[in-house]
Amino acid sequence: MHSNWRDCKAWFDEKLPMNTNSNEASKFYDICLSQLAGYYENHQFGGISDSLSKMISADPNFILGHCLKNGIELLGTNFTLTSDPYQKSIKDLISKSEALADELTLREKLHVRAIGHLAKGNLPESVKLWEDILIDHPTDMMAVRMSAGVYFYLGDSIQMRDSITRILPKWNKNIPLFNYLYGYYAFGLTQTKELEKAEKYAKMGIEMNRQDGWACHAIAHVNEYASSADKGIDFLLKTEKDWNSCDFISGHNYWHLCLFYLEKQDYEKIVEILNNNESFLNPKMTIDMINISSLLTRLKLDGFKDDEYLKNKFIDVKEKFNDRNDQHGYIYSDFHMALIYAMIGNEQEKQVYMKSLEDFVNNQNLSDFIRNLNINLGRKIFNALFAYGENNFDKVVDLLYPLRYELKNIGGSNAQRDIFNLILIECCFKSKYEKHNRMGAGLLFERLSQKQNSSLTNRIADKFFINDFNKNF
Repeated sequence: MHSNWRDCKAWFDEKLPMNTNSNEASKFYDICLSQLAGYYENHQFGGISDSLSKMISADPNFILGHCLKNGIELLGTNFTLTSDPYQKSIKDLISKSEALADELTLREKLHVRAIGHLAKGNLPESVKLWEDILIDHPTDMMAVRMSAGVYFYLGDSIQMRDSITRILPKWNKNIPLFNYLYGYYAFGLTQTKELEKAEKYAKMGIEMNRQDGWACHAIAHVNEYASSADKGIDFLLKTEKDWNSCDFISGHNYWHLCLFYLEKQDYEKIVEILNNNESFLNPKMTIDMINISSLLTRLKLDGFKDDEYLKNKFIDVKEKFNDRNDQHGYIYSDFHMALIYAMIGNEQEKQVYMKSLEDFVNNQNLSDFIRNLNINLGRKIFNALFAYGENNFDKVVDLLYPLRYELKNIGGSNAQRDIFNLILIECCFKSKYEKHNRMGAGLLFERLSQKQNSSLTNRIADKFFINDFNKNF
């Protein structure tokens, strides 16, 4: 793992000069960037939060340092995009960059502009600028990592893959953080269903750094899409000590482990993780909330019998994240909060959540992109989830069925968005309308064609007595 932190001269020699003359700030930039790239906390320096603070303290006018700090916070989605702390921080960054414009390179100015667009929710414009940086500076890891994050929130799997394809030949083993590119590339390949190739590159990354939690995560996706539950469990358990050190992805890797157990209906193992794993027991990050709400809903859909247990777990996660009742941003994160309110929220909480969505889309600081995405998809998705919680299956079908090919635009992985397929199939068959029932059969045929080896999918077919799929397949 990279630990020979780069000073001002090292960055200059790599043709990535920065406006700071502080070697301490330069080294902390490297320390922060390494934690972001590798999804881990370097506890020697107090984790990523303390590392960012030390970097800025070492040089308050360090522009790329401010860009990195703001970028990490914006991608973390722990607050609404329109929150006062975000907006003030972005204004300060822009003001500093304008005052120091004469000493900034074009690359640094493009980073500032990209962060400015990201703060307004204008994901397409922000990633265009980072891609522009990568044309001339393909080894700029901040641009690499921010691009990958934005493509994830855009649900743009092809660009997620191709962005790494374009720069990979320009790197080599002597450039710090090179190994992480294989994991990024592998994940993009999983989302375009190039599973054999994805596994190959993920393993290349792991061979260079066993503690590459994101590359291990890519292999979890390979096994998820191949319906290889046993192989997925075996891999994650054998490598657990390696990826468990990656604080920002380890909880999500346990979520993948739970999905494999769910395939096998091994509820006991899932409950053991829910009850004992720190990220499920004491969730703090947005990704923790996402993992828990999604997993609990999948248990419910699969027929987990202990309703009281699910109810208490939903209550617990709602209480821990209830301060987000009026926060919005990327639908990928927000729909999981809506899912919690759908399962356990009262009418007032749902109304507050939807009212706050209206306030959010009317905020003048937002870009048209994020505003229109929330208007055209967010409203319908949240209402569909609330309807599902109320057992209004007809309404769910009417809202979700027309959106199913647009859902990728809300971001996340294919595996995470699969929750919509599971909910929609369930609601189609439970609807009182025969047409909806026939639509459900069609959706289940689609799923069976992609996941014939999936025990979970076959359980759904058995549940609704769909037994004529294999006639022509």
